[in-house]
Amino acid sequence: MGALPASSTSMKTGASPFPKSAEPSVERSFCQMIRAAFMILAVASLAPLQAAADPPTAHSPVAFEATIEPGDTLDSVLGHAGIPATIRAEAALALSGVYDLTDLRPGHRIEWTAASGDPASLTRLSLFVEDGVEIALRFYGPVAAQRIDPPVRETDRRETLTLDGTLYDALTAQNAPERFAVDLTALLAGQVDFRRDLKGGETFALVWQEDQLPDGSIAGEPRLRYARLELKDRVLELVATEAAGPVIVFEDGEAVQRSAAPILGARLSSVFGRRNHPVLGGVRMHTGIDYAAPVGTEVSATGAGRVIFAGSIRGYGTTIDIDHGGGVVTRYAHLSEIAEDVRVGSRVKAGDEIGAVGATGLVSGPNLHYEVRVDGRPVDPKDQDALPEQEIATAADLDALATWRSETGFMPTTDEERG
Repeated sequence: MGALPASSTSMKTGASPFPKSAEPSVERSFCQMIRAAFMILAVASLAPLQAAADPPTAHSPVAFEATIEPGDTLDSVLGHAGIPATIRAEAALALSGVYDLTDLRPGHRIEWTAASGDPASLTRLSLFVEDGVEIALRFYGPVAAQRIDPPVRETDRRETLTLDGTLYDALTAQNAPERFAVDLTALLAGQVDFRRDLKGGETFALVWQEDQLPDGSIAGEPRLRYARLELKDRVLELVATEAAGPVIVFEDGEAVQRSAAPILGARLSSVFGRRNHPVLGGVRMHTGIDYAAPVGTEVSATGAGRVIFAGSIRGYGTTIDIDHGGGVVTRYAHLSEIAEDVRVGSRVKAGDEIGAVGATGLVSGPNLHYEVRVDGRPVDPKDQDALPEQEIATAADLDALATWRSETGFMPTTDEERG
């Protein structure tokens, strides 16, 4: 075999098969590939261990909520959520200092948070009850409860309606408080019969106050300030200078009555006359008017007088009788309680709180039985002469009448103009 050409380069042991100019970049690329592979393996092996050892949401609070349904209690709702009895008892004890848990009603909400979702690790609990009120519990240190009242804005509302149907229908059509249909029927019962005297086309003006929450909803009960009913032959006006006080009824500008409804915002559930007795059965004479309302609803004296009875009467339950003079006595029955300062001999004014609605005596449910007796004989409370007239209008009442007339654009017609 002949010798290699002189121009050929002999391969030395360990020599690179690549040209010298390519060696550094190839070696760097190879090293980088090795390092990258090790890095991928390291991350793949360590990542699951890190997630298992310390997940980022392991101790985050979890929020829960529930709505009170008929028959629910705070204890039953929290018990169904798995919250231990000791924590439920501690929460109830703290809440009782600022809120009566028996006042919980269907539709109220409960919200709470628990660390890691563990029912035994509550961090916060809140009740959202009527009128946007929040009762909040904090579980950091000693459990403490706080009542948080939302800010309210007092607003005046005015509506002028044309009565083409019932007063109730006219109010609801204008988004006015429908409870005024009951209140005004009771307050003006001596002057007008809303079922017979209204022929259609009458003008009815109304002014009231209400408390508005930040979300636009209404808190509490609306407060009637002024009402005007323009009949064909006369004008009836009602002025209330105090939200919970008596009202003055004017006929053609003259004060004819100072009185108060026995209860506001309640449903008229039974009228004077013969009816089927709800408990005893059979047709019997009903000697008053019944207003259906929740237990505890405020009951007021309809006129000035002196308390002549405050106690229990068979069938009537807890009862108050007020003597207004002239042989006229009003009776308030089935009460749950009598006001602390109301006793035999006490003097009361129209609109004074005397007790609260209950279900004592022969009743099928909570209501107020309101009765008027003249010389010991029951009469229909809606009769015009059922109570003696109390034509008492103060300067403030007359000023209020002039103000509301002006603000509702009413110009009274004189006798000459009326014809």
